[in-house]
Amino acid sequence: MNNRIVLSLLFLLLSMPFTFSFNTTDTYVMKLDRDWSFAQTGDTRSYPATVPGTIHADLLHNGLLDDPFYGKNEEKVQWVEEKDWCYTTSFTIEPEVYARFPYARLIFEGFDTFAQVLLNGKPVMQTNNMFVAWEKEVKELMVPGENTLTVLFTSPLKAVVPLYEQTGIDYPADNDRSTPHLSAYARKAPYHYGWDWGIRMVGCGIWRPVQLLFHNGCRIDDAFTRTIRIDNDRASLTTDLLVANETDSPVATELLISITHEEKVVAQTSRPCTLQPGENRVTLPTEIGHPKLWQPNGWGEAHLYDVEVSLIKEGVYWAQRRYQTGIRTIEFVNERDELGRNFYFRVNGQPLFAKGTNYIPQDIILSRVTPDDYERLFRAMKESHMNMVRVWGGGVYEDDLFYRLADRYGILVWQDFMFACSAYPGDPAFLDNVAHEARYNIERLRNHPSLALWCGNNEIHEGFKYWGWNRRYPAKTFEQMQHDYDTLFRHTLAECVRKYDPQRSYIHTSPDSANWGRPATQTQGDIHYWGIWYGEEMFDAMDTLQLRFVSEFGFESFPEMKTLRTFAGPADLSIDSDVMTHRQKSSIGNDLIKTYMQNYYRMPRNFDDFVYLGLLLQGHGIAYGIETNRRQRPVCMGSLYWQLNDSWPAISWSAIDYYKNKKALYYHARDAFAPLMLSPCIQGDSLAIYVLSDRLDPLDQAQIIVGIDDFYGTRLKTIDLIRTIQPNSSQKLITLALADLLDNHRAGEVVMTLQICHDGKTLFDGHKFLTVPKELVLPHPHLKKAIETTPQGIVLTLTTDCLAKDVFIEIPTQGADFSDNFFDLLPGEHKVVSITSPHITPDDIARIRIRTLTDTYEEE
Repeated sequence: MNNRIVLSLLFLLLSMPFTFSFNTTDTYVMKLDRDWSFAQTGDTRSYPATVPGTIHADLLHNGLLDDPFYGKNEEKVQWVEEKDWCYTTSFTIEPEVYARFPYARLIFEGFDTFAQVLLNGKPVMQTNNMFVAWEKEVKELMVPGENTLTVLFTSPLKAVVPLYEQTGIDYPADNDRSTPHLSAYARKAPYHYGWDWGIRMVGCGIWRPVQLLFHNGCRIDDAFTRTIRIDNDRASLTTDLLVANETDSPVATELLISITHEEKVVAQTSRPCTLQPGENRVTLPTEIGHPKLWQPNGWGEAHLYDVEVSLIKEGVYWAQRRYQTGIRTIEFVNERDELGRNFYFRVNGQPLFAKGTNYIPQDIILSRVTPDDYERLFRAMKESHMNMVRVWGGGVYEDDLFYRLADRYGILVWQDFMFACSAYPGDPAFLDNVAHEARYNIERLRNHPSLALWCGNNEIHEGFKYWGWNRRYPAKTFEQMQHDYDTLFRHTLAECVRKYDPQRSYIHTSPDSANWGRPATQTQGDIHYWGIWYGEEMFDAMDTLQLRFVSEFGFESFPEMKTLRTFAGPADLSIDSDVMTHRQKSSIGNDLIKTYMQNYYRMPRNFDDFVYLGLLLQGHGIAYGIETNRRQRPVCMGSLYWQLNDSWPAISWSAIDYYKNKKALYYHARDAFAPLMLSPCIQGDSLAIYVLSDRLDPLDQAQIIVGIDDFYGTRLKTIDLIRTIQPNSSQKLITLALADLLDNHRAGEVVMTLQICHDGKTLFDGHKFLTVPKELVLPHPHLKKAIETTPQGIVLTLTTDCLAKDVFIEIPTQGADFSDNFFDLLPGEHKVVSITSPHITPDDIARIRIRTLTDTYEEE
């Protein structure tokens, strides 16, 4: 490249409104992220638009849409889904750039969903899938100077009406709150159409980045590095490359792969390669000595290796691909045994008890999710001892950052394909669209060591068997729907995984055979256990079950009051107000919360107390289920609660609300996932005490201390044991007669303390109660607090004269991060709680409120 061109390109970099990017390769990237405008199709007036973005975000930004989150405004924004929209931008290509590169590739990383793209008035592409990137070589359609790019979006409803009219099937997509259910015909995020925890906002937009890639005709379109074998302190890897040659002639090049760990090159290999016109597939083997294994959270460090693949011609780097990989083995075990069929993961040769949650998209307007939002959620997962997250099939295949963070934090990913709770079409065009979607996302995600499993769908097979669909459709239609299911999930998607990611396992659905309402099936693989909640079983019902892997179970709660006030006025803050009734998307939700609350708590005096008790109910109940699942190891080998997060300010099953406020569920589940803990279980007139260990090393001569204290801190009884704690297991330590343990004291007047000590260190310190909260004879505590401000926020120190049950610290700051909350404070303890946020104000500090369970009681 001569000096004149270099100076010209540098001038362009500084002066152009679009973002340019120089690479170490002989390519040139122009990000088309500025100067967009939008208009309703047919309207002469246009407005500024943001790309990446969505139509709802742009309408809100321009004051053209009521806040959909406030009150019942959801009803006022439904008109958007029925309209067509046009997005336009202009960009300038300098003559030097145009002349320098013979090829230019237009890359849209994500369209939502049905769009026609025009460049300088000429058609480029027609899109029909939200979940894939759309690319096209467009050099011949561009000119030096100004170019115009136009995207015409068709209403997602209108776009699929012809498909619905052709088949005549109104699929059972009952979370789609419209008639007919058109969502099943669109390859678009199902949750956009509504869910039992979500708003309906069916929109469109350029929801992921768009760019122009100028290049010399050869590209590395895909690179896949996988571990073939680990033995004798050596790892054998292979990297499969897909290299495109857009020219009409063979091109002589060199391919170079370099693998580094902690900035040190650990493997490097190269080979000459003559690229034929079209697609070229090349495999490069490598070996790494003394490999550092990628380990899941809790088992060690999640070691990552940096991979750089380069395409070199005559000393010039024409293309490069950079990514990370990890060296590890993951085996999915799903075999017949004496109980039914097991279901678990073996990581680096060790059986793993999966501790985790289910993830949904973080916003109904996806472009509003920031890198910090992703970082906070993954940090929260790691800090709560999780090692697995399930990406639920009613949302989207997540941003690349999601999977990079999973790699870094050691969180295994169960990845659903994006199908949920409905039958789907099975015509050739639909299947081809899905196959393209599957290939794109498999190839995009398969380098991530965190990726553990592909799953075809969420609950569709269960729907066919148990949800009465056979009674809703004529026999011939139902038979066709079943046939289409088998074609799509047992064949098309299964074959895609076999072809493009052969080392990972695929299951066609979750759950497969186990059903919460049919006890005979419950030992057959994974289960979504909704006997708690829909079945109205109390939390201790799980004690008697033999579940193999609980991939969903949950309990609903209202978010705390500061979140409720973001969408409800003072007159709306009651359970039966129009706003709260509209916000409660589960038709039985409020009644079920009341039913469970009556069993565990004294009934609240007011709505404020109801919200607080509901948070406690959810947290304690799901934590109880987690511990039960862990005690039942190795019969049960996984506990993933529903759900981690929200997509709007919701009444839902979430542990963390839309504004990133952590509910009681988050903290109690964190404690129930502890890597080493004592877990007592009442069994009739006895109390069994288990030790739950996820450690990979045994603890010889561990001291187990069980104490019975009154609520003022007086020790009434102590049991001291010496035991060897086995690694990676659940182990019953002792069974005690409750009468002997209580020694004439009432269960409602004592707390059981639990400790594990080893080599002079306390490895676990916890406590449990021996009856439900409403039967506890609680004193009214007198709390003392001290507040210290820090650069990060504040530090709060609490003490009490007697048991303070379920201490809830409230601060008006949305999203403030607490080191702990919703905890019990015992007399003699100094509880230090850090509250961090850059947005905490002196007024927020002055308005801190601290509540305990006895504050909800009537004056006694």
